[in-house]
Amino acid sequence: MIAKVVFVKTFKRMVRNKKNRLVWIIAFLGVLIYSGLILPNTEPMDTVDMERLEIDLLGNQGLMKAQFEAGSTEANNYTGLSTYGEAKNKFEQQRAFKIAVDTGNVRQYIQLNYLPEDLSKEIMDDYLKNSEEPMKDLHYDQSNKRLRLNSYLEEIPAITFHLVQEKTAWQQIHLFFLNWGPLIILILTVFLVSDVTTGEREARTQKAGIPYNWRKYLWVQSMAAFCFVCLFFAVVFVWFFLVNGILFGFGSLDLKVPLYTYSSDYTTNDAVFGLMEIGTFLIKVFPFLVLFIYVMVRLSVLFSLLFKNDVVVLTLGVFAVVFEKLYYSRRMRDILGIDLSFFPQTYIDFGKVVSGEKNFLLNTSTITMDRGLLVMVGTVLVIESLLILATKFIHRQRFVR
Repeated sequence: MIAKVVFVKTFKRMVRNKKNRLVWIIAFLGVLIYSGLILPNTEPMDTVDMERLEIDLLGNQGLMKAQFEAGSTEANNYTGLSTYGEAKNKFEQQRAFKIAVDTGNVRQYIQLNYLPEDLSKEIMDDYLKNSEEPMKDLHYDQSNKRLRLNSYLEEIPAITFHLVQEKTAWQQIHLFFLNWGPLIILILTVFLVSDVTTGEREARTQKAGIPYNWRKYLWVQSMAAFCFVCLFFAVVFVWFFLVNGILFGFGSLDLKVPLYTYSSDYTTNDAVFGLMEIGTFLIKVFPFLVLFIYVMVRLSVLFSLLFKNDVVVLTLGVFAVVFEKLYYSRRMRDILGIDLSFFPQTYIDFGKVVSGEKNFLLNTSTITMDRGLLVMVGTVLVIESLLILATKFIHRQRFVR
């Protein structure tokens, strides 16, 4: 009965917290801004400029006619090519591509796989500037995109450009977990729970002493915070799903997404091993999500007991989340001789762990989903042990003093 009272009291206090209400408002507005303003204006790197295409198309058409009228249609003896033939091939490709876009024929758009030479060069230059291993990354990204698009041709009757550009709700949720999502979720978790335990120092009931075991009290309080955080993300998830789905379509959990496979010679396996369903991806992501949220909640309790200040708890919690980014390198394999796969912070990018991209980026095969779950369970046990030890030395009266 007391546990229920503690749970309800903590949950209500978090709901009424002005800081948390502000987070709710920002999250809801953030979804509207992203789905309504940012995403519509976001285009993939390989998006063809249609105005530029029109100019090139007319230029090739003019060159082709000029060569035909001049009778210069024969191939060069040295190159085996002719100016007329090259212009004709380019013109036909560009015309077919333009018709596919103008008529919304997405199947033809995918099958043509048209990419202007200048745009292809721009993409290559971008990889050369921003990637540590440009040829490897370019090869994987292009191969995985091709596999994904081909799966649409085989499995989806009505393909849309929103599907191709990965703007539907399920695709965006997949990309969220694959990129900055885990970091955002964990930082927000720390922000929401940083003052849960320290706030008890101001409560009269806490100072008077609640007739309930101190360690159990903190655990029930943690469960209330954990449930509040999960409810928060579940509501925001549903809100995003509805808003983005109405604007760009909901997509499907059966849609295929890349499954990276590590190979020492940087070559991908065949299509059977190159794709996974979004539903499968999310199922594999879920245990990491739950474990990491729980770890951050309990870690915040431990920091609260040690430092008794919500600002310090927030700072240390955020530092714990972003710590890997401070030392991360694609050429790093260990810390002090210990393989990276044994450190919990390695798995904060759990979307990349599930997709295999973490192994691909680090050129290793040790950072697996199974090992990650074992490491996280071990991390939970370590934090729980530290909390048991901390509550013995920092008892209720000492904490509220």
